[in-house]
Amino acid sequence: MDEKNYPHFRKVFKSLIISGVVMVMQEHINFSAKHGSWIVVKKMALDEHTADEDIARILLSIRETLNNKIYEYLGKDFDLDTLEKWAEEIVPSGRLSEEKIAEALKTLKSPKTTKRLKELTTEKQKLEVYRGLLTELVLQRLKLNTLQLKALEKYVDNKNRRLE
Repeated sequence: MDEKNYPHFRKVFKSLIISGVVMVMQEHINFSAKHGSWIVVKKMALDEHTADEDIARILLSIRETLNNKIYEYLGKDFDLDTLEKWAEEIVPSGRLSEEKIAEALKTLKSPKTTKRLKELTTEKQKLEVYRGLLTELVLQRLKLNTLQLKALEKYVDNKNRRLE
C-alpha cells in the first residue's frame, strides 16, 4: 500500500506503513503513567466477547487512579487542608436529611463561600479550581459520589452468579 494514495491519512498511518504493509492495531485499552516514584499500568485487550461491564470496570479503575492523584498533585499549589475544613463546616455530621443536604448545597453556592474562597487567591482561574475542589469535597461528604468501581464490581459479580 502506497501512502501517496491516502494523503488525508498520511500523518496518522505514517508510522504504521512499513515496507508496503499496513499494520492493524488490535482493540485495547491501555493506560500507563510514570512520574517520579508513581508508576501505574492498566491494560485490557478487547475482542467481540469482551463485556461492556468489563470495559466500564477498567475505565472506572483508571478514573479512580486519576482522581486520587489529582488531589496529590494539586496539594502543592492549593490549600487543600483549608478546603477540607470548610467542607466539614458546610456538611453537618450525622444523618443527612434532604433538608441538610439542600442547606449544604445552598451554602456551597452562596456568596459567603465565594468570599471565603477569594481569601485563598486573587487569581480568577485559580478561584475556579478552588470552587471545583470544594464542590467535590462537599459532594463526597454528602455521599453524593459518582459511580464507584466497587459498586460496579458488586453488580457484575451478582449478575454473573445469577447466570451460573
